[in-house]
Amino acid sequence: MLDNHRRKASDTHSVFVSQICLETRYSILRCGKTTGQVVSRMSGDTVLVQDAIGEKVGKFLQLVATFIGGFVVAFVKGWLLSLVMLACIPPVVIAGGAVSKILTKISSKGQESYSDAGNVVEQTLGAIKTVVSFNGEKQAIASYNKLIHKAYKAAAEEGLTNGFGMGSVFFIFFSSYGLAIWYGGKLIISKGYSGGDIINILFAVMTGAMSP
Repeated sequence: MLDNHRRKASDTHSVFVSQICLETRYSILRCGKTTGQVVSRMSGDTVLVQDAIGEKVGKFLQLVATFIGGFVVAFVKGWLLSLVMLACIPPVVIAGGAVSKILTKISSKGQESYSDAGNVVEQTLGAIKTVVSFNGEKQAIASYNKLIHKAYKAAAEEGLTNGFGMGSVFFIFFSSYGLAIWYGGKLIISKGYSGGDIINILFAVMTGAMSP
């Protein structure tokens, strides 16, 4: 009786695995993707998933604590200057969000180009005798170079966008420093703030704003 249950469980497992494999193949064919594209995309997505979940919980807790602690220290030291500094946070968030969205789109474009290039290589090597017999080496090389050039352009656009984006963010940061020092000087004269309070508020707010 025990052997019968084991045999039934083994048969059920085999049917389940076969069904999963058939559904996976059907999904690949339905999406119009070749094996090379699927393998290349899975490899790239695996790296992205690993980057997304690796040590993220501890990093998230650290950033949340930094964000809350920075603003608590700033408002304890001087709420008036802290309120003025809060006006500098929305431009930083908008600039950072726009850069992140553009970089995500460009990165996806480059990944698709690399996937297509890998597919060309796999198909060419898989049917190398046929390619050589029809003198298709130059055509395969030209197709590969064209796709790699697209990936290169995407990488160049990504670097350019990253440079301009980080430049914009740091421009806002340094402008915020100037605003804090200018208004802090007025508060020293009129409200009795000290230079140490101004520096503490400045770095507490900017450190908390940078943590998200």
